[in-house]
Amino acid sequence: MNTQWVPIEVKGKCPALLIDNWYNKEEEILIWNELNFLNNSRNLLRSENTVTAQDDFGNSKSSSFRIYMEEIYNNRSYSNIFFCMYKQQTKQFHSLLEKALPMGRVFKDTTHSSSLISYYEENDYYKEHYDVFLFTCLIWFYKEPKSYEGGDFSFTESDTIITSKHNRMCIFPSFYLHQVNPIKLLNTNKNKGYGRYTITHFFYTNPIGVNE
Repeated sequence: MNTQWVPIEVKGKCPALLIDNWYNKEEEILIWNELNFLNNSRNLLRSENTVTAQDDFGNSKSSSFRIYMEEIYNNRSYSNIFFCMYKQQTKQFHSLLEKALPMGRVFKDTTHSSSLISYYEENDYYKEHYDVFLFTCLIWFYKEPKSYEGGDFSFTESDTIITSKHNRMCIFPSFYLHQVNPIKLLNTNKNKGYGRYTITHFFYTNPIGVNE
């Protein structure tokens, strides 16, 4: 395990596991290089024009930019973000997750993952929703000093607010209702990468006998 990891258990109705300093310093540089490379008009899609959670009227619950990692990389070995997913496969991480979550014991048996990057700028948000996977793993990134207000993450069923601290990982069962509060930029650096990034990994297991 990365010796800089600081595990934090979120107790209550919606237990979760937080780990600060998720990436070490060398990995953090690699991740920033990739985020800066991917954050351009060719890769950024508005979430309103993609498949997202919808309200009862068919409107997207999300307002943000999105990058679908599997669409960018046919070969995951080219991606630093994908490479660093080795962290979720360590025995110590499995042990921490099993201790923090009642259903954490099944994480090690997941067989598939899907990944995306969300980028939030002025007035972007994600209303209350759930994900159709087993586990949702979020890693928050932003340029320091922080150039925005808001954007915190919350589990709405338990009124639990999680500060989206830079380089913090949060993992929880995907069925939890959760949301992202609106972002307000503090300067004029709009569309320059000074907003809030979320690296999202969804983990799941295909039913027996079902092929991709």
